[in-house]
Amino acid sequence: MAENVLFEIGCEEIPARFMPGLITEIKSKAKDKLSSMNLDFSNIYSSGTCRRLVLYIEKLAGKQPDCTEEIQGPPAEIAFDQNNKPTPAAFGFAKKCGIKVEQLKIRTVSNRNYVYSQVKKKGLSSEKLLPQILKEIISSIYLPLAMRWGSNDFKFIRPIHWIVALHGSKIIKFELAGIKSSNITFGHRFIKNPKRHIKHADLNKYKEILKKANVLVDSDERRDKISKLIKKADYYAHLDKNLLEEVNYLVEFPIAQKGKFNPKYLSLPKEVLITSMKKNQKYFSVIDFSGKLLPKFILVSNNSKNVVRGNEKVISARLADAMFFFNKDRKIPLKSRVADLKKVEYFQGLGSMHDKVERLQKLSLYIAKHLKIAEIEHQKIINAAELSKADLTTEMVFEFPDLQGVMGREYALASGEDKDTAEAIFEHYLPRFAEDKLPAAMIGTVVSLADKIDTMAGCFLIGKIPSGSEDPFGLRRSAHGVIKIVLEKKIDLLLDEIFNYSLEVYGNKEPSNIVKQLIQFIAGRMKVLLVDEDIPSQVAEAALANFNDILEAKEITHVLNNNLKNDWFLGIAATQSRISKMVKDIKRDQVITADFIDQCEKDLYELYLKVNWNTAEKINSGDYNGALLELSALTQPIEEFFKKVMVMHEDERIKTNRLALLKTIEKLFFSYSDFTKLQV
Repeated sequence: MAENVLFEIGCEEIPARFMPGLITEIKSKAKDKLSSMNLDFSNIYSSGTCRRLVLYIEKLAGKQPDCTEEIQGPPAEIAFDQNNKPTPAAFGFAKKCGIKVEQLKIRTVSNRNYVYSQVKKKGLSSEKLLPQILKEIISSIYLPLAMRWGSNDFKFIRPIHWIVALHGSKIIKFELAGIKSSNITFGHRFIKNPKRHIKHADLNKYKEILKKANVLVDSDERRDKISKLIKKADYYAHLDKNLLEEVNYLVEFPIAQKGKFNPKYLSLPKEVLITSMKKNQKYFSVIDFSGKLLPKFILVSNNSKNVVRGNEKVISARLADAMFFFNKDRKIPLKSRVADLKKVEYFQGLGSMHDKVERLQKLSLYIAKHLKIAEIEHQKIINAAELSKADLTTEMVFEFPDLQGVMGREYALASGEDKDTAEAIFEHYLPRFAEDKLPAAMIGTVVSLADKIDTMAGCFLIGKIPSGSEDPFGLRRSAHGVIKIVLEKKIDLLLDEIFNYSLEVYGNKEPSNIVKQLIQFIAGRMKVLLVDEDIPSQVAEAALANFNDILEAKEITHVLNNNLKNDWFLGIAATQSRISKMVKDIKRDQVITADFIDQCEKDLYELYLKVNWNTAEKINSGDYNGALLELSALTQPIEEFFKKVMVMHEDERIKTNRLALLKTIEKLFFSYSDFTKLQV
């Protein structure tokens, strides 16, 4: 009979940043484990708070299904003698399997006969399996911080204090980290008598019991509650998504309260106030309909007592520090800080931040000239690149690293720099995350591209290439930023040229292999972006096979996707696939017309020359659909060629020339896309 399973691990407070991952992990590991154990279930739910991780398995099957297991025994020539009578080896194997020797069967494996037995195996009950299953689920979870607590060897992210494990109304008995499982959970730490008994594995009743004990265990319900409480406290409160997610895993039963700070601190840049409240105190700022910051804040806590007064004192001290940093930093002009960047290391092996700034100036100017930006803007671009990292030497950015660029803009204006240059200092960091805005002005756009390209080129140069989920230098973010900027601004940029120049600025004289790696890396991020836009993976791979131009790749991808179901398009894919199989080991692509002996091959070559010219014209004018139609003109003549001409001619000279012709045509197809990636 199917029963529900409730599993709760209660522990000391887990850092909020780890909770979403742990909740996802426990659900994923449970699904994998139950599937591997051949145990059916209806649904799996996971959630948690900072003090508990919860797993609920709905309608878990009462037992594994019965099955027949086939066991391989000794070779047949050992199990049976020359008269086909069973030997002691056969009797021993049959006894081991619990069957009669007459029930043994023979199977052929790798050209040799073996004795087999078929054993009917009864499925084990869930009740017997669950103790080990739950222990293995927890042990398999990825822990960003895994530590031993106490005298046992079990590792977990925080010390475990209680374990609830129920199968229906029965306790699943086991021990983990020295803690025995039970049906006892604990409510909010601030209430009297927090101990609560759970009589049955019923998710709704479990939630209700904890709610009465001042714990909202469901993370979605808690998040929604926090949002409503904040808006109730002040309609103009700014619901920062990242802060909301963090606070959601800091509290178990949220209480929102409103505080205020001295309006004199509003003279600080708005971003400074918001960042100080968010990073240090986890406060939500209050911004009116016009975007003006108000001298108020909303705090969310576990404590129902009025703690506003104490928090107002704390934020006052924090903002006083920020005011001190701001006034002190402005005493030194931003340009005077550039020399101090020599003391700031960029990455080990890539020099100082001052070295980076010098590279940015050269690379920004190169991009500006490539984009034919008016020369009158060149000096502003060079100036913005020079000042782009100067705020890293300020007290404010040292205290709040997230304000880099923001403070650069403020201090540039305070130093008398023009508005365009100041804005570019801020914009060159954009986009900072997936949904962030892009640089609005061309000066910021150029320096932003230069910064990201320099970062990627430098890291690849010293071998710091992202692998798996590891990306400590944010190179995927840099690649994403370059792609988004190029697509949004419709910038014509050949990646091999820009990366070659960037590596030359680094002093690398032989960059070809690194450039290929960089282009492949950008292609990988481009594929992710395209697949996120519901482009089939195979279409993205086909379009990116000859990747060097972000804009062109995007256009070709959409042309391929739009024509995916057209017969004439499928004909191109089938034709290239056939040609590629024939010429996969052929290197020669030089066609000698004097070696043609058949009119069909002459006609095909003439058509190739015409299509090659027309395709190039269409691509150069941005007509990628027209270029694809030009390529389609080759499919029928190629089919005729295969019917009338023997490619593998007995004369080696003729055969080699015909293969060279096909190789040449393959290169033409490939210059547009690798159609062999498409399943036809």
